[in-house]
Amino acid sequence: MIKQEIHLENVFSRNLKCFKHRPLNIWEFIEESIRLHSKKTCIIDENKNYSYSQILKLVNSVETLFVKYNFKKKDRIGILFENDISFVIVSLYCIRRGLILVPLNPRSSRFENNTILKDCNATALVFDSSLTNKISDIEKDVIKISFKLEDLNNPSNKDFSKEANLIDTETAIILYTSGTTGQPKGAMLTHFNVIHSCLHYKNAFNLTSNDHSILVVPASHVTGIVAHFLLMIFVGGSLTLKKKFEVKDFLNTAEDQGLTYLIMVPAMYNLCIERGEFNSSRLSKWRIGGFGGAPMPIGTLKKLKKVLPNLSLINIYGATETTSPTTIMPKEYSIDKLNSVGKCVPTGQIKIINEKQEELRSNQHGELLISGPMVIPGYWNDDETTKKEFTENGFWKSGDVGFKDEEGYIYILDRKKDVINRGGYNVYSSEIENLISLQNGVIEVAVIPHPDKVLGEKIHVVIFKNDSLLVDQLKLICKTKLADYKQPDYWTVVKDYLPKNKNGKVMKKDLSKLYNLF
Repeated sequence: MIKQEIHLENVFSRNLKCFKHRPLNIWEFIEESIRLHSKKTCIIDENKNYSYSQILKLVNSVETLFVKYNFKKKDRIGILFENDISFVIVSLYCIRRGLILVPLNPRSSRFENNTILKDCNATALVFDSSLTNKISDIEKDVIKISFKLEDLNNPSNKDFSKEANLIDTETAIILYTSGTTGQPKGAMLTHFNVIHSCLHYKNAFNLTSNDHSILVVPASHVTGIVAHFLLMIFVGGSLTLKKKFEVKDFLNTAEDQGLTYLIMVPAMYNLCIERGEFNSSRLSKWRIGGFGGAPMPIGTLKKLKKVLPNLSLINIYGATETTSPTTIMPKEYSIDKLNSVGKCVPTGQIKIINEKQEELRSNQHGELLISGPMVIPGYWNDDETTKKEFTENGFWKSGDVGFKDEEGYIYILDRKKDVINRGGYNVYSSEIENLISLQNGVIEVAVIPHPDKVLGEKIHVVIFKNDSLLVDQLKLICKTKLADYKQPDYWTVVKDYLPKNKNGKVMKKDLSKLYNLF
């Protein structure tokens, strides 16, 4: 890990540890990468290479095309594209002009997209015409702009960034949460937040202009836009855009283009193992494989390590509210830390508190509170929720239950709302999931509450496994390593991958209905 000077600053009325030497705003580091790497490939889309200088020309062309709309700084601009070059250049245009970028997920429903546009009071929506069905009921006062790359011409040489006068504490991007716990909330990512997240990734993984990544997660997600798109420009690297994740296409692209770094959900790695064919000699450059959102089965870890000995599989824990990384697993860790999500990033702070808001000692279970320069200042136009989900001194209440060991490693046990109450005992579903997922032959697993008239809730395991692994083997392991009140009561074996939302997380609430469990 690269060490960089850190000092205290008062930002958002919070005393924060910050990187002392950093860009003033997002466009500054974009401009610097364009200057240093003008002729180098920046983006690959549909097998077409775009250099850094070509990207700038396209952004200039967007300027000339959109000048008639007379957008003003801080206008909210919704964008609706797949992972393609249009997403890139329209996003960069918004950032340079000081417009607040509001990415919409193409997998979201028309209702969800319109709710977001209404909530942020969007001035305009720029979209791919093929996605018209996702926005047909849009508010009449929102300017609709159907955008095609072929519409661009006559690039301007004018420096529009100086007109914008970008300030690091201003909001650059609004990303809406998935809404699994209610109404989606608009997380305000500032220039300050994004820059620190990019520095955390760059320093942790020693990323340079020689690095190449592939975007297979949605560009509209915090991992897509920060940990891939903006990060690769930040370090002067290159990024390949993929609209869909297809194993063979992904692996071929990774081989042909010399993949070095990316972040995926564990399910994608599982698919690579189950359906892919690895050529270790051609994938020898792939050195960083980040994952998050769920534990990685030990079988997957072992198989990947065998075929890709140079690959470091790194657990990363974060959220939209933390602009992606909160913890990063050190590249070299012992097997007894396998269930951990790593250590807090250098500028961050994690406190574990109980229901009385008292800070707990090592190995005591409680809610994680997170602070640092990567933590957003709050939610768009929602002071009430901001006050509810942030403490007075700027700690974000994650809603995750976990603990910190004596060495500073963080362990996530469950979401507060997902804790199973079995006869008065709190059972953390992720504790059981972690244990089961570590067994060879387990592909995916989810633990959910099963209603019970006597105990209130019992424990139900839903698992996708290979044929060689027997449920009886798993029951024995659970009996050996878990307390009696943590023993699963029900087991359901499914024949395919578990259903996931548009961000790649298992939809636990849907499992009972989908599989007719109870």
